[in-house]
Amino acid sequence: MKRKLAYIVFGTAVMFMCFLLAVDVYAQASDVPYIAFSSNRSGNYDIYMMDINGKNLQQLTDGLANETYPTFSPDGQQMAYISSGDGNWDIYVLDLTTKVSHRLTNHPARDSGPAWSPDGRWIAFVSERTGAGHVYKIEPSGANLQQLTHGDEKNNAPAWSPDSQFIAYRSFKDPSGIYIMEADGRNPSRLKNQPEPGWTPAWSPDGKRVAFTVVLGGNYDIYTLNVDGRNLRRITLHLEFDGWPAWSADGHMIVFGSVWNGNYDIYRIDVNGAVDNRRKLTRHRQIDMGPTWVPTGALSVSPTVNTHTTLWGKLKQSVGD
Repeated sequence: MKRKLAYIVFGTAVMFMCFLLAVDVYAQASDVPYIAFSSNRSGNYDIYMMDINGKNLQQLTDGLANETYPTFSPDGQQMAYISSGDGNWDIYVLDLTTKVSHRLTNHPARDSGPAWSPDGRWIAFVSERTGAGHVYKIEPSGANLQQLTHGDEKNNAPAWSPDSQFIAYRSFKDPSGIYIMEADGRNPSRLKNQPEPGWTPAWSPDGKRVAFTVVLGGNYDIYTLNVDGRNLRRITLHLEFDGWPAWSADGHMIVFGSVWNGNYDIYRIDVNGAVDNRRKLTRHRQIDMGPTWVPTGALSVSPTVNTHTTLWGKLKQSVGD
């Protein structure tokens, strides 16, 4: 009797420990952030994603056209991107659950640079339909197209503030650089104290800082600057190109594209660490560019069911024996 009771107690303990292991495995798997980026490693540009360690590569698009510059809905269920599907660059939206894509814009001029607003209501983008590149926004349904910038000067690279009330963008008007406007296009103003005209802005998740690329002495490096123009910080220090910064949801990391010895790869960096504490994430001879963070809802393959089934199957077998 005592021996049987000991087996029961031991079996129960093993079950509990393995249950904790299963929970821990699931938590770790679901908590690992992912990054999406564009690459021509398959012969044309497609969109891929990988975890922040450069592992678990998955291909999200696989068409004959070039497909680049992904941006995700806040719930992670949809991805907007640009495609040259019919020989013209337009914006498409992919449902990541059904894998069905639909065309969002349809204009002979080039549409590019989509950015999904954090409240999910809008997709900002750049279009050359009036000649110069201008910033527009449109509802994800394709309704309510609005032109936000005007004039003869080119504008590009829209980036939403975390509260969806403002858009940062790059303008070529004099003086050129990073500008910030209200989400309806009103009151544009240049970001103060840019060391040189900035490119490719990215808003920090707390809304206090903007990361951008600056060309100084022929080098492209990433800096951050408070929205009020204070606290300029250099994040990368590199002799070649660093660009396309994108903040992690906790504000601790930035992923970006960089050229090293003539090769384009994706890197990540600790924003609060030493200057240029970069870590290389891709190592492919082809071009990897334009990284962005993937919301957790976009990860359609969850390890939960398989992990729990396997562990509980082993537990039952152990106890039964």
